[in-house]
Amino acid sequence: MKHYIIAKFKDRDDTEKLLPEIKALFQKTLNIKGIESVIIHKSNSTRDNRYSIMIEMNLSPEGLENFDASEVHKEWKATYGDRLESKAIFDCD
Repeated sequence: MKHYIIAKFKDRDDTEKLLPEIKALFQKTLNIKGIESVIIHKSNSTRDNRYSIMIEMNLSPEGLENFDASEVHKEWKATYGDRLESKAIFDCD
């Protein structure tokens, strides 16, 4: 299945500043059982109504459960949660 995290930073400059460390953080998910791949897409738009990044994960249902309980997920929320204006989570086959 696919799991998407679509996030918009409050400060648009955070997209460029934080992207390398976010990529490094999510690379660690590849060590979680049930996660096959992760790709981080950066928006190519500067429009105010656009989201900043989209994290695309390919995983099994078990992988999603493992991710939700992981240290990576906890670190993502603790480190970046307050910097987000909004986010959307979307799962599909």
